[in-house]
Amino acid sequence: MTDYTEGPKPWDIEQFRGVRRHLERKDDWEKDRELVLDASYRTGKVAPKLDTDGPSLFWLALKTACLSVLTLGFYRFWMITKLRRHYWNAIRIQGDPLEYTGTGIEKILGFLVAIIILAVYLGLVNLGLTFIGMSFLSNEPLALNISILAVVPLFFFASYRARRYIMARTRWRGIRFGMDNGAWGYTIRALWYWFLTLVTGGLLYPYMQFKLAKYLADRTWFGDLKFHQNGSWAGLFAYWIWLYIVLGLVALAVWGLAADPGNPSTKVIAGLVIFVGYMSLFVMFMRYEVVVFRYLWSNRVLGEASFQNDIAPGKIISVYLVGTLLVGLCTILISTALVVIAGVVAIGIFGIDELQNLGATMGATMGGAMGGAANQPMDMADPFQSIPAVVLMVVLFYLALFAIPFAFSHIFIIRPILQRKAEAMVIHDAQVLTQSRQREHDHAAEAGGFADALGVDVGAGF
Repeated sequence: MTDYTEGPKPWDIEQFRGVRRHLERKDDWEKDRELVLDASYRTGKVAPKLDTDGPSLFWLALKTACLSVLTLGFYRFWMITKLRRHYWNAIRIQGDPLEYTGTGIEKILGFLVAIIILAVYLGLVNLGLTFIGMSFLSNEPLALNISILAVVPLFFFASYRARRYIMARTRWRGIRFGMDNGAWGYTIRALWYWFLTLVTGGLLYPYMQFKLAKYLADRTWFGDLKFHQNGSWAGLFAYWIWLYIVLGLVALAVWGLAADPGNPSTKVIAGLVIFVGYMSLFVMFMRYEVVVFRYLWSNRVLGEASFQNDIAPGKIISVYLVGTLLVGLCTILISTALVVIAGVVAIGIFGIDELQNLGATMGATMGGAMGGAANQPMDMADPFQSIPAVVLMVVLFYLALFAIPFAFSHIFIIRPILQRKAEAMVIHDAQVLTQSRQREHDHAAEAGGFADALGVDVGAGF
């Protein structure tokens, strides 16, 4: 057996032990240190696994979502952090989990800083555009709405910064991931590629996707090993063009049916053609997105290691469609049960007369607001008695609207899709990963705050 204890090591075994969460295996490491090192340096291909159970994920998502609703969104920073830790720890490579080290306090501080910067930036932009509009374009109100365009670059800037923060807080075997500075370069390129996409009627959408994905991958590191994106956008365009072919066929069919407007069945057939065409485009776009994921990862390398992904688009599409139906069904059932239970509890606490008085008051108020004559003064001894019932109804409404479907979406959509994507991945020459050396800590003080402020989803925000 090769002696790895002599000379410098690419990574520190003591540090590895310190960050590994499964402490029950510590005795085995102490008994046979050389065996652990040899297993860590083994060669061959490695298939990542997703090791998580549904019930724990469901209760974690439901609990954190409910706390986010009850705190008016304040807790959502910790919700995102805890869910990321759960998913990161569930993804295992050679049996060892990824680790997410971000914190909720980091995210909320970054969010507050981003809000202040955005307020100052938009204030200055609006002030400048208002001055120009009043001075030169006083008769053109569109000039005052140009300020909306000033926000567009910030979406791309925020997306890159959020991704960089996630990489900086991700580790495997104690080695950090990271990204180079490049948010403004990404923003400029994204604006240019989107312009080309719009000018060409969407034909260059695959070109934009590949170029931006390459920009991100080529600036991502694992320790001192650098990712690199190979391939060409033409590999994506071959799948993208089929959407235009289907769209053209649907347009031809509708145009042909429009030539005979006197036929009573023409409108029905045209409606069916449009519906089938729309559903076909929707499914084909989902298939295209899965192909993009598969193609990009199958043409990505990390040092001398390479990746291969053979995920079948049909599996992802079926999970999404069936999962969406299950989320809707479960949400309706649970929400209905909650309403019934809340009604019984409210009757027991407030009494049926108080609830009827509250309903009459709300109906009269809404009728008056809509211009009706039903807005008559109600005889209420204490109007503040209705506040608890109103608060209860509002809380239940937001729980049914956000928390419940949020939790079920993790069980029926996000977790199964992530599991299929991870288990379809193969890492070739995985021994290269053990040769990576630690990189410097990237503080990423903004902590994705701009993304949180603008609502930018970078694929791991949940």
